[in-house]
Amino acid sequence: MPRRARVHYVSLRSSLVNLPISLYGPLVERSVRPQHLAVHLSLVSPGSAEKLEVYVGWTGMASASSLAQFNSTDAAEKGYETIEIDPQYALGLGLKQNDLVEIGLVHDLPLATSVATEPLTPDDWEIIDIHASHVESTLLSQVRVAKTGQEIDVWVLGRTRVRLRVVSIEPETKGNALLLTTNTEVSISPKLHAKKAPPRQVNGLPNGVPPTTTSTSAKDASTSNPTLSPQILRVLPPHLLSTPFPEHTGPEILAYVSLATFILLHPHATSLTDDAVYHKTLLKRLSPPPDPSAVPNAAPAPVTRVLNAGNATAAEAGLSANGGGEVEEVYVRAVKGVPESHVAFFAGQGVEEWDLVRLSRPAESDSVRVTTTTTAKPQAGHYVPTTKFLAGVDDLLTQCTQFCVRKFAMHASVNVVHGISSLLVTGRSGAGKTSIVQSVAKTLQEDSRTFTYTLYVDVGRYAAQPVQTIKALLSYWFKKASWHRPAVLILDNLEKLVGVEVEHADSFRTRHITELFIALYSASARSAAPNSRGVVLLATSSSTAALHPLINGAHIFEEVVSVKAPNKNARKEILARIVQERLAVARDMQVDPDSPLNYAALATQTEGYSATDLQDLVARAVHQVAVRSSDGSKAPLIASTDFDVAQVDFVPLSLRDVKLQKSDVSWADIGGLGETRRVLRETLEWPTKYGPIFAQSPLRLRSGLLLYGFPGCGKTLLASAVAKECGLNFISVKGPEILNKYIGASEQSVRDLFERATAAKPCVLFFDEFDSIAPKRGHDSTGVTDRVVNQMLTQMDGAEGLDGVYVLAATSRPDLIDSALLRPGRLDKSLFCDMPNFEDRKDILQAVARKVLVSPSVQIEEIAAATEGYSGADLQALLYNAHLEVVHSSIAGKPLDDGPSTREDEVPVQFTVIGGSKTKVTSKADEMALQRRHEITSKHLSSVLKTMRPSVSAEERARLDRIYRGFISDRSGELRVPPEAGGVGNRVSLM
Repeated sequence: MPRRARVHYVSLRSSLVNLPISLYGPLVERSVRPQHLAVHLSLVSPGSAEKLEVYVGWTGMASASSLAQFNSTDAAEKGYETIEIDPQYALGLGLKQNDLVEIGLVHDLPLATSVATEPLTPDDWEIIDIHASHVESTLLSQVRVAKTGQEIDVWVLGRTRVRLRVVSIEPETKGNALLLTTNTEVSISPKLHAKKAPPRQVNGLPNGVPPTTTSTSAKDASTSNPTLSPQILRVLPPHLLSTPFPEHTGPEILAYVSLATFILLHPHATSLTDDAVYHKTLLKRLSPPPDPSAVPNAAPAPVTRVLNAGNATAAEAGLSANGGGEVEEVYVRAVKGVPESHVAFFAGQGVEEWDLVRLSRPAESDSVRVTTTTTAKPQAGHYVPTTKFLAGVDDLLTQCTQFCVRKFAMHASVNVVHGISSLLVTGRSGAGKTSIVQSVAKTLQEDSRTFTYTLYVDVGRYAAQPVQTIKALLSYWFKKASWHRPAVLILDNLEKLVGVEVEHADSFRTRHITELFIALYSASARSAAPNSRGVVLLATSSSTAALHPLINGAHIFEEVVSVKAPNKNARKEILARIVQERLAVARDMQVDPDSPLNYAALATQTEGYSATDLQDLVARAVHQVAVRSSDGSKAPLIASTDFDVAQVDFVPLSLRDVKLQKSDVSWADIGGLGETRRVLRETLEWPTKYGPIFAQSPLRLRSGLLLYGFPGCGKTLLASAVAKECGLNFISVKGPEILNKYIGASEQSVRDLFERATAAKPCVLFFDEFDSIAPKRGHDSTGVTDRVVNQMLTQMDGAEGLDGVYVLAATSRPDLIDSALLRPGRLDKSLFCDMPNFEDRKDILQAVARKVLVSPSVQIEEIAAATEGYSGADLQALLYNAHLEVVHSSIAGKPLDDGPSTREDEVPVQFTVIGGSKTKVTSKADEMALQRRHEITSKHLSSVLKTMRPSVSAEERARLDRIYRGFISDRSGELRVPPEAGGVGNRVSLM
């Protein structure tokens, strides 16, 4: 028998109920889950012919008001428990407070596969459309049962109630009720507000905004003939049209529209082919959105908003009848070439280009003849494009232009576009991002398919503004672009406004501004994203990583275009173009015929330069010409030598934040290692010096070298010589510069390092003591070096592509380096720096002897024979210590004057001796004797040899030699770890 209970209102904010305690207890004992139970309620009403039956879900909780039965004074209510239900949901079902209902528990209700619902009101649909994702994620927690024809309620964000009615369910059952599960598909059909009757059409074209004129007769005329409605038109610059306009010097304002627009304005006109007949029309300028930065303290004035210019109804246009400026009289004529929904005015007649105007027929329409003159010279219609020449970026310009054209074509086929269509252009400073987006916007403006308006904003100027000001500006930029649609909105330097959060700055402010940006420009923020039809966003940033992570997560930018540094051919074109523009401005300056400019050679010398760097270089060269010819004695002739002088101390933008290594070591300063030097020159110097030849090579060139060998055998010295002799930029890396205790910071350091090297290419990255940076993975308990190795593998692999970046690593323990880094394609070749033999020691001693004064009597061969087992560093120390012996002996041979010192002795005074003096003038013979006193002799070398020992002991040399032999023998195999001195507890890595 069903149990009876009274309805009690409790704010549950769901379509579920709390059961009485007598039912709750047994369900809990049997571990019945609320998701598997349906509650059947039937209203006990003896006087009613129809029995009210509803199905609801259970919250899993007990009714807290069931104890009220024991406190009731009414004997009739004694014994009835209560069932708690939300009051708004109960009223929708037809249940009132204290109604008596019969409760039935249904355990075997079939599962629903699909449920079709509809909102009760259009307002409910709007709320669902805005919060669709929230409703989808919380529906099952608020609704458990669906019955055909029954209402279900959903609360959005716990505050707003949405009412739905079940239309149909599948599969159909006898009781027309099913249980909802995670596999149930719930569909909600839209329910929109009722629309007004569509306007009449003339010639297949819809009317514009309802008529609004200043005279009663005009209103009556419009009422009698509904085809005479005003037209909202966009003012198009006449120079963009291919049709030339006649010249006019009279006071009349002449306007030119398409034939279809002219028929809508003057349907009864007969003189359509007469070029001299113009028809009188009323013009009213519409007010654009107000600029919040122009009048910051003024209250916002009423603004006429047109959301769909030239389209059917006033509701779509969003137009206020009283908005805009004063009504003026213009004279209109139909002209071929003017697109529909546009109007062109003769230049200089006070109407702003790209604005919106309203044209309407006056009360008394008449036509007049206007005298115009047509000349044979080019008119405003014969427009010469002024797009700035950009070399080397033709593919990028085509890609960006086609993206915008596709989006405008898609927007033309729909009425509402949620989320602005966006494209991001990335590149380092000076790469030409701004010039590219401006060139794309200029191309779209001159394209007859689009005729777009361009709104350029450098958002970096507003980065320090208050948040409320930035919010108003973001909204204003979008409204202005929408007002002039189709339009291209350019947001330059976007990372300065919505950049990543940093530790020592206000991260909340950056996040707040980013959320405002997403709310306006992202399609995912459906509650705030307005209609973006006819608007395309072009943004620039240094990189995608420079933008806030929320920007990337919101998927605002549909495409990302990266601008790379110009190659040799592009630099050649850019230099030639810039020089031509300079010569065109300075007409008295010419190219020197005796020293013509070799643009190919200049392009080779400017490797790594951006377009901005090349422009600055040409400006410096022109400045050199002006300085040379400033006295007027020479004609201003620009020559190749001017560019050589301009490049002195000129640092490109890509290298201004990069710490490059400078060195004075040349190949002549290195003794021995002849084969190693040859491979280094072949790998690093030749591809740069003979670039065209190596560019034709079908083989992949080496980009990574490993220098390994005994300590002190010249590995770092070779790298220092590379920095000077190979003509490449050189970046030296130490281990502590990369390793960081924070997770992800070490990998980011590796990425930044390779990005700096790419910006400075051709560049050599030198890793000294490479075994401490990239040891074998699995030997580090913290995992820091493992992640560094993984990142380096990614950067050095072919997936990233190292173009113009060479990796040079040095180590004395190659067996500790991770094997994956040593395979071909990363560190292609390993160069062994062995202990110097007799000839090498002789060569090293001769190279070091050039820097100090060695007596000709010294037998280098004897010293080389006596230094068996010495490394290159030991031989250098031998000569340097011998030189110190010479200095010490020289000081000991002539004692210093230790006489009393006075204060005047400290004053540097220069004396000139005239006449006799105790001090003799030094003769040539005395100078030679003094020089011989500072020479290194065999005696000094023998004295130093007695106190020196090789820095690498015999045992250490034998151990390292065994490691190197094992490393060489295993290079072509599986690169096993070479055998160490046996013993428990031996370490296999330095970590």
